[in-house]
Amino acid sequence: MKRMFALIVVLLAAGKLAAPPPAAARTIDPVVLPSQMCRGYFFLPVTLDVRDGETAQDRTLWFLYDTGASASYVDPDSIERVSGQRLDSGVRANFGRVTTGPVALTGLRAGVRELDHLSIALGREIDGILEYDAFEDVLLTLDYGLGEMRVESGALPRPDGVTVFDANGPDTRPWIRVSFPDRTRRLLIDSGAALSPIVLRNLERYDTVAPPRATGAAVRFAEIERRSAARLAGNAQIGDNVLIQPVIESTPETEILGGQAMRHFVWTFDQRHERVRMVRHDPDTPITFEPLITHGLVLVPQGDGMRVATVIANSPAFDAGVLTGDVITHFNGRTMRDRDCSIDGTPPEILDLSLLRNGEAMDVRLTLYPLVD
Repeated sequence: MKRMFALIVVLLAAGKLAAPPPAAARTIDPVVLPSQMCRGYFFLPVTLDVRDGETAQDRTLWFLYDTGASASYVDPDSIERVSGQRLDSGVRANFGRVTTGPVALTGLRAGVRELDHLSIALGREIDGILEYDAFEDVLLTLDYGLGEMRVESGALPRPDGVTVFDANGPDTRPWIRVSFPDRTRRLLIDSGAALSPIVLRNLERYDTVAPPRATGAAVRFAEIERRSAARLAGNAQIGDNVLIQPVIESTPETEILGGQAMRHFVWTFDQRHERVRMVRHDPDTPITFEPLITHGLVLVPQGDGMRVATVIANSPAFDAGVLTGDVITHFNGRTMRDRDCSIDGTPPEILDLSLLRNGEAMDVRLTLYPLVD
């Protein structure tokens, strides 16, 4: 299994980091990491040490923690800001020892890659992406109800098919078996797909309430992945957990369990033993999925804004007269890099766009409604 870095807890004593105990004696009680949640994404601050002879400065980078990522990445501008060194895209940055709150990390390595397009797409500055294997040596919990990340020592018990499940799959990332009315699929558990429910190949093979329809796109490193969606006519199931008529989205690639399904649970990952525990926030409340509400635009990052690549027919953007080629600079008065963060990603009822059309500034108001009921 590919390993990125080891993790130990250190004590803050007299303003200095205490020496860690011998490896054989190390234990980690539950520790809450200083993470932040933005529209269902977990962001984690990673602070570089100040070495002898270096000037103290802001040396904290904010990484998006992504269980669906098989490698870590960092933006070259972010590296230059905290270190004064300019690294070219494509090389690998070695961070050595860093900290996140009271937790020390060693051996962090990340590929240098431009991430501006993700900052614009997410509406929040992002310095890097932290891969799933980052917390290989401990139990990691993603608590969507509290909006926090926790680590602790120990191991999960053997899978029982009720709360603890086998998480092995075609690679070292976490996978889980999901049952549908006429088939079973092993899906990637992907916290980096915070706004997606269940993403599957070949939607036409599933019995849906209405035929799949175009709804938008997902931003990838090298391309925009256009999406269609529909509501499943039946239910999906993970162990004893029934997902009532979930919305399913299309993909030509990896099938995933996204954040809109994950948010109903507290997830604990045991990476060494390839196990995952999922516990309901509220076991008495049915697991349902809201209608899919979106603006109906396929957007491509351009400069500090987003260029409209496609306007989906019979959508809020189509109704409001947004045109292909328009460049959106603001959502509801906020720049594309600095949009409001909410813990659950609930879309607003009204979306005011500021855009440029053939160099002319204009404002357009969208009244949002479901594209998939």
